[in-house]
Amino acid sequence: MDNQRRRLLQMLFVGGSAMALGACGGSTRTPGTPEQTATTPPTNTPPTPASPEALAIQLPLQQGPLMGIGALQDSGVDGVLIPPEFDIRRVAISGLTASTVLPLPSLGLITYPWHTFPDGGAVFDLDDGGWIYVSNSETMLTGGVGALRFDRDGAITDSYPILSGTRRNCAGGPTPWQTWLSCEEVEDGKVYECDPLGTPDTAQELPALGIFNHEAVAVDLETRTLFLTEDAGDGRLYRFRSSGMAPSINGEPGLDMQNGTLEVLEIQGFESGNYQEDLNEARKVARVTWVPVVSPERAQSEVRSEIQMATGMGAPGTIFKGGEGIWIQEIPREQQQRVSGTQHPLRAVVYFACKGDNRVYAVDVDNDLIEVVFDNDQLMAPDIPFDDVDNLTVSPMGDIIVSEDGDAMRLMVMNPNGPSKILLQVPGGGSELTGPAFTRNGQYLYFSSQRGNALGSGIPGLGITYELEVPERFR
Repeated sequence: MDNQRRRLLQMLFVGGSAMALGACGGSTRTPGTPEQTATTPPTNTPPTPASPEALAIQLPLQQGPLMGIGALQDSGVDGVLIPPEFDIRRVAISGLTASTVLPLPSLGLITYPWHTFPDGGAVFDLDDGGWIYVSNSETMLTGGVGALRFDRDGAITDSYPILSGTRRNCAGGPTPWQTWLSCEEVEDGKVYECDPLGTPDTAQELPALGIFNHEAVAVDLETRTLFLTEDAGDGRLYRFRSSGMAPSINGEPGLDMQNGTLEVLEIQGFESGNYQEDLNEARKVARVTWVPVVSPERAQSEVRSEIQMATGMGAPGTIFKGGEGIWIQEIPREQQQRVSGTQHPLRAVVYFACKGDNRVYAVDVDNDLIEVVFDNDQLMAPDIPFDDVDNLTVSPMGDIIVSEDGDAMRLMVMNPNGPSKILLQVPGGGSELTGPAFTRNGQYLYFSSQRGNALGSGIPGLGITYELEVPERFR
């Protein structure tokens, strides 16, 4: 029945040419040419069991050193609570320039006012020892992305826009070739590639990555794929398989993001708009396949509605309720372990959060496996459960950091399948914590209180961006 349903949908909406792709799935690895085999091993998909039941195993996931932090204490900055030995400072306040925030004589004149409602962000290291923090603006009218540039000593030397004229830029993700992918969180939203050293004029629209309520994106260069979340109650997890390599907007070799195949993930037994309601099953490892997106050039919310009305059946893809942050953790070769019953060691893990059910999922990229590694019913979080999991990042040390879109206002260190810890907390509520991102050496973590106000805790504002310094023994 499931195969018949899929064939019917493909005939109705994408034509017979897509039917050959309907059976695609298995490993994300792509057979390489002789020039590619060093980075793209040949495919070796393990046999798929007849039964779709979850496997009685767990992925061998790891935790980082930040699980060893102590109890929080008042930092003296806006009442933010941080662990002992850590330091924190403001680096930008919405509507004010960076020089207003840090009035240092060496800064010179900085004219770009920091944008309102700062959201997803990332850090890019520079050849001179400095770095850049980029941050989205989740406003409907202006959107865009701003950048803060730091020198090797951590002083802010510049602030400027790198994208403008977009809408509700929520999260996104960095690329291995040092550009920023900024996502629009609207029903007809797109992804834009931005150069951290560029201007709004150098940014490029990427419609091939889909038209939907975009949230975040993560890149796996080895398999030439991008993974994308959708912030909708009936959202999907998407995968874009690039057609190959192409020059990026910054002149570096990157993936061709204008040409490729957009797909949705299906957990076996929960295809075509079904949802894993049973947490006991969701916590077990399950096999997944990838199915081509129906009419990828159109808004996916409209396509799903049309499919439901025309056929009475759900569109391809397992439902993930309110997809949020996503990040890829690449495991060093010497630490890679083989998962029982699979062909490939655990090389790369895609973590993504869903605020609709407060779940964090882990996807084994090469073996096409998935499991829930955090949910509130497991009572893993301290004090109170996670309060709308949102942005997510993985530190260079392997720590999984999840921010909250709720009044608890915490950054959490998530321990897969184990007790979590609070990294920091901003009191007062009325906002959300966004954009967590580390420098490459793990010394600094940047994040924002999206509607924070420099006038005081609990007073609505337009946003504050902070820098948390991590002690050396936790790096």
